[in-house]
Amino acid sequence: MPSEQQTSPILIVGAGISGLALAQYLHKSKVPFRIFDRDTSIVSRTGGWGLTFHWGLPALQELLPEHLYARLGECNVNPAVTDAGSYQFLDLKTGDALHAATFPKTGRLRVIRSKLRTLLSTDINVEWSKRLTGVVNNTESVTVKFEDGTTATGWLLVACDGSNSLVRKYVHPSAFENVPVPVHLLGVTVSYTPEQVAAALAIDPYFFQGTHSESNFYLFFSFLNSPYNTGNNTGNYICQVIISWAETRGIVVPESNAERISLIKQVTGDWTENLRGLIETIPDDAEATAIRLADWFPTTKREQDRVVLMGDAAHTMTMFRGEGGNNAVTDASDFAKHLGPLITSSEKIPWSAFSQALTAYDQDVFTRGQVCVVNARRACLDAHDFASVTADSPLVSRRSK
Repeated sequence: MPSEQQTSPILIVGAGISGLALAQYLHKSKVPFRIFDRDTSIVSRTGGWGLTFHWGLPALQELLPEHLYARLGECNVNPAVTDAGSYQFLDLKTGDALHAATFPKTGRLRVIRSKLRTLLSTDINVEWSKRLTGVVNNTESVTVKFEDGTTATGWLLVACDGSNSLVRKYVHPSAFENVPVPVHLLGVTVSYTPEQVAAALAIDPYFFQGTHSESNFYLFFSFLNSPYNTGNNTGNYICQVIISWAETRGIVVPESNAERISLIKQVTGDWTENLRGLIETIPDDAEATAIRLADWFPTTKREQDRVVLMGDAAHTMTMFRGEGGNNAVTDASDFAKHLGPLITSSEKIPWSAFSQALTAYDQDVFTRGQVCVVNARRACLDAHDFASVTADSPLVSRRSK
């Protein structure tokens, strides 16, 4: 007779990339699960970052059914481009390309996050409007409580609830808080005509970055959508422009949106002409979002036997190496590697075997995630110190597992 672990559901909190990738694996494997998210629907949050998959692509292929993995191209930010690009690093003063980040032999795929989430939610019954308020863990089960007064009970809780994870407080109660990174960042989503964005396309069809060799202001420019994508009827490219600087400069992020746009244009006034043109095109009434960067990885032992972390909840990192999505799907793949043989077995498996498998999963996530968090923080700091961006800086060095 199968054990309770094999018949009771696995609870997943968070329908982001890691949660949905895990749900797809469990669905494919016919393992009982329930997945919850605080949003009202899959389209509640359509903005956000683009995501680049490279060393995480094999993990994603392992998790998804073949017909879904074959459709990943539908999520491409710029499907008209066949060149994989090279992710160039520029001196923003001169426009000179000084470095190009290299990627694993798996290649890379830049996707629209909202489209990827929609694809990953195919055939998955996400229970929406479920905002977590509590976790009760005992020797036989784990129960989650929601703001609407409902509860759910399963044999394991997998927390995929992001960088500000509430579940993390229950797993690491003495060390759950994110650690701030001393950098200010403003992000703007901009609609460019093909003519306006031609200079950016000539640099890279997906994204590029750079630092001003004198002022040390940093730019990350990425394509979020293109006229070649279904659903984009504007005829324009939708791009993300990020400007950031070290706190030590003493420049405070203004409160009003108009002042933020004005600041962006002011500090980029001495950039090379083609890059300055991309900034000057930003409408004065565009929304500039301030983001305070922070990171986290576990420094204490997990205190809840039936609760594990996955994705950004398990290893929050800055975006400066673009490895968050790769880690998220690899976490789910590691879960499948360690727990899959147990949860799909027709034999009765003792809890001790599950406990050992969860510990092995934790170790894999920690070993890989810690290095990525540290490298991402170093990359972030180097990005705001031009002299530090040498060939071995994590900002431009190879992305590899």
